[in-house]
Formats: sequence, C-alpha cells, structure tokens
Amino acid sequence: MEILSSTKNQYIKLARSLFDKKNREETGLFVVEGKNLLKDIPSFIHIEYVFSTEARLEEAEALVEAHKEGDGARLFIVEESLVGVIADTVSPYGIVAVCKIPTEEFRLPTGKALLLDEVADPGNVGTILRTAAACDFQDVYLLGGADLYSPKVVRATLGGLFRVNTFRIGVDEARTLIMQTNSAVLDMNGEDILRADIPSKILFIAGNEAHGVRQEFKDLAKSVYSLPMKNGVESLNVAVATSVAMYKTV
Repeated sequence: MEILSSTKNQYIKLARSLFDKKNREETGLFVVEGKNLLKDIPSFIHIEYVFSTEARLEEAEALVEAHKEGDGARLFIVEESLVGVIADTVSPYGIVAVCKIPTEEFRLPTGKALLLDEVADPGNVGTILRTAAACDFQDVYLLGGADLYSPKVVRATLGGLFRVNTFRIGVDEARTLIMQTNSAVLDMNGEDILRADIPSKILFIAGNEAHGVRQEFKDLAKSVYSLPMKNGVESLNVAVATSVAMYKTV
C-alpha cells in the first residue's frame, strides 16, 4: 500500500483533474466523497482508486473489499493535507474514491421517467435525481445542462445518482422520447396537475431555470401540467416544481 505525500504525485494530480468536465470526459472517471455517498456506491460502479487518511483507513479498506470484483480498487494512504487537494468539500471526510462513469445506451423508459431540458444548476439536478429515486422514477434523460458527474451534482444527489438510470441524450433522441411516451411538459400554462389523472407511465419534461422547456418540446408533448399557486406567486424553482409533480404520481 503506497503512502502519498506530494501534490506532484500522478494519482493525486489525476484525482484533482477530475474537478474539470473535460478531464472527466477524457478519462471516463469521476470523484465520490462523503461518508454516506461512499457507503451508497453500488457494486455496478467500478472504483479505480481510493485515497484515505490513516484515521479512515479501516473504512477505506472495507470499501475496497466491498468492490473487489474484477480488477478491484487500488488503495492509497494520503497525508491529511492532501485530502483537501483532491476533495471538493470544505471539510473533507478523509476518504475519496475515483470511479468509472457508467455508460447507458439510449432506450425508451419502462416506467415513470424524466427529461431534463438544459437544467443548468447542479443543486437542482441533484435534488431532482434524489427525488426521482424516492418517487420511483427509474429513468432520467438529460439534454445539456449541468454535468451529471461534477462533484457538486454527485454530492447534491445524496446517493440518488446511484438509484436511477441516467442517459445523456441529444435533441433527436429527446424528440423520439417525447413522441413515443406519455409525455407531459411542466409549465406555468397547463392543466392543474393536482386535479389531473396522471398515467401510470409518464414522462415529465422539466426545463431550464431561465427559459423553461423549449417550444418544440411543448408542441410535441401529449400534455402540459402546471402547479396551482396563490398569493401572486408565478413560478417555483425547477427542482421544487418537478419534485411536487413526481410526488403526485406516488
């Protein structure tokens, strides 16, 4: 087991580089940190490297043991000062895992699903994914928007990322998805979702924080739903609105 003590070490530099989207795309790797997130990493996620302080070594060894199939994860001990270099949090837990980004071939959903049209804020995407898992929305399709495997999105999902199927898609695939499902845009100008009869297999479409769902998708969708609002409130945060809509199907 190697002990790393320099920021110039190739593995430290690799982990640090994964804060950048370009490097995540080139390497096919992303970073997971935080006690609960590390505990939630499922067996189908391959862990390449685990970095641990001496104080967290027992937990890190248990993590490596739980993911020993295949090539297994390589474990490094790092000095306390280096954890802050490879972690994105203000107060790092003491263990950082570098994992392979899973790939999914595009397919139509088998149950409840979401299409996120250029949802840009990492916190919003993370909240939506976590709520999707809680409401049994099994498939989430992302067209543009926040990078699913950025440290901020990964943390914001609080493990929800590992409990849903995610697909990065283009406009053509989005069109196919909308036309071949019970698709419904979430928009301010639509049927009251609290009074609507929602199909058991539904595709909700949520849009960008500033611009909403693009007009083309509104024209293609089978339905448009809105949330009733009082006291002069005109709209809600996209994560809040999408979460309320999902809970309507539970």
